Amino acid sequence: MRPFLQSCCALGVALWLAGALGWPPPSQAGTALTLQKVEKQLVRGGYAETLMNAQWAVEQGEAIVPLLGQMLKKRQAYDQELGGATGAFPFNVLWALGHIPQPSALQVLEEYSAASHDPSAALAIQGWKLRAEKGSRYGVLTNDALLLEKPAEQARVVKELKAGQAVKIEREMLTSPGEEGPRGGPAHYDQVELIPSGEKGYISRAGDDFSPFM
Repeated sequence: MRPFLQSCCALGVALWLAGALGWPPPSQAGTALTLQKVEKQLVRGGYAETLMNAQWAVEQGEAIVPLLGQMLKKRQAYDQELGGATGAFPFNVLWALGHIPQPSALQVLEEYSAASHDPSAALAIQGWKLRAEKGSRYGVLTNDALLLEKPAEQARVVKELKAGQAVKIEREMLTSPGEEGPRGGPAHYDQVELIPSGEKGYISRAGDDFSPFM
């Protein structure tokens, strides 16, 4: 068989196999990110929905970073357009950038922080740098919290913690049997080790069950 015909046959077999195997996977087909799509996920929705979608944004990786940067620059425009009803924005975008381990994400955070002086941006930068140094199982507290001896509401308070406290996250979403969370359903706790003291304990999650760590 001539080389040209061999190439054509090989290409035909490859295309047939791709179709038979369903390649590309549905999750990767037609998933090009656009500003409109990202806005729908992170701005144009309810608070809980747009907050949880921060994890979706992290999964998009470096490709979403320029769009998140554009959105931060449009903060005032969103407020005016939506009358302040912007869901969890801009916190969710800052959280996402803080968890995307790319220098471009840190650059966007630093530029926004310098322009806005948003405390959440400073925490996101702190969390990004901590994970870059120590790994993904680290973070900083988003808000003040109590370090508890056990994963239970009535447990002894080991220490009062301030936002920005660095922690190693040892276990996540631990359920306290028989204890109801702030908005119904089971109460959840994260087991942590404080950095640098090494003290250990548990931190309660809020009613939305979103991660308490930037």
